[in-house]
Amino acid sequence: MKDPSYRLISAVERFPLWRPHGLVPPAHLRFYYYRSWHVSAFSAACKRARVEALHHGLAPEHRVLDIGSGIGNLPIGLLGYLRDSYEGVEIHPEAVAWCQIAITSKHPRFRFHHADLSSQAYNRGGLTDAAKYRFPFSDRDFDFIILASVFTHMLPDGVAHYIDEIARLLRPGGVSVASYFLLNDSTSLSVQDGYSFLPFPYLHTSGLARMNSLATPEAAVAIDETFVRRAYESAGLRVLNIRRGGWPTGVADDQDVITATPR
Repeated sequence: MKDPSYRLISAVERFPLWRPHGLVPPAHLRFYYYRSWHVSAFSAACKRARVEALHHGLAPEHRVLDIGSGIGNLPIGLLGYLRDSYEGVEIHPEAVAWCQIAITSKHPRFRFHHADLSSQAYNRGGLTDAAKYRFPFSDRDFDFIILASVFTHMLPDGVAHYIDEIARLLRPGGVSVASYFLLNDSTSLSVQDGYSFLPFPYLHTSGLARMNSLATPEAAVAIDETFVRRAYESAGLRVLNIRRGGWPTGVADDQDVITATPR
């Protein structure tokens, strides 16, 4: 993230002649999140986020919670569409600061919050365990809650707690959309045989997840599907659909997506 070459690109982009059009994060943040500093990569991410949200039923009158809001691809994608308010929660303080300055200042209904959570992969100095974090919002506050590539970076106790929080925050009839690397008999065999997008060689001590790194466990996590289903059921959420991703056959970043609603 601190590579000077991307800092240089960010500095060049401050000049009007070279400045990208529209709301575009600095180059080093674009590279951190998308492994590309090209503006086109960020623009494509904004469009994908909008399409995914609308595909799962997001309506203009919905109040939205975006857990793992990153550098604002979803809210930027929803500008001009969403009539109610948006709340983004993100672990990366610099991303939150950029979104507050660049987006909230122009669009006050879009707000961003920093969650100082402990993560060996993304926030080593974080003060709060994800399994104990309470989102700073009232019960039944949201119609639509989305977590794009968040649970793929969390361990089982944190995932179960977040699902409880989603159940607390969703209004009756609301929808939760979350992506995973789900382990079941079929996908576990693909991992074992070396076909999956990532090898996930390390079994978590709980036996409920596999990790891609022991040094940074949250870098990439595949989690037991039965455990996840039980967590939804225990929280009072009904799974409406599971879209199976292509990650078990080697398709990069094509995750499974669970859609759920309060029972």
